[in-house]
Amino acid sequence: MTANVPAFQALTGATPENSAFIDLYFDPSVSLPGKSTVSVTINSWQLRLSAGQSVRIAVPPGSVSVVVDCFTAFLSPKPRLQFAVQPGQMVPVFYRASILRGDPGALSFGKLRGMSRSEKGSLIFVLVVLLMILMTALPIALVSWFTMRSVAP
Repeated sequence: MTANVPAFQALTGATPENSAFIDLYFDPSVSLPGKSTVSVTINSWQLRLSAGQSVRIAVPPGSVSVVVDCFTAFLSPKPRLQFAVQPGQMVPVFYRASILRGDPGALSFGKLRGMSRSEKGSLIFVLVVLLMILMTALPIALVSWFTMRSVAP
């Protein structure tokens, strides 16, 4: 959260006497080309959010759905949070982009630290593939080396 007061928006049905609030933050810790702006839908109301931007949204009490539509990740499931709010309640919602191309990022109620689950999974996959290549290449290299030494005069 920043020291500045976030911008303010109100959804239809939210009144000053009977509102809950969502503080929506776009975490700038991962800012890649093409992921600096995302489209966010809150109960079928859309807004665009830029990296580092935050906005306070007044919503009517009840069920709330927050969905991020990231155009660079059209094949992946969209990050989504669904929860219920009471009048006067304030809910922080954080969005963080991913370092992986094609990964839509993540929505959470707290600021994300470290790598996301999909980023960890991709890293593990790459490490397993590299280990398999090494395990295949090392015996071939050793056999070639010993063969060359035994043939040499």
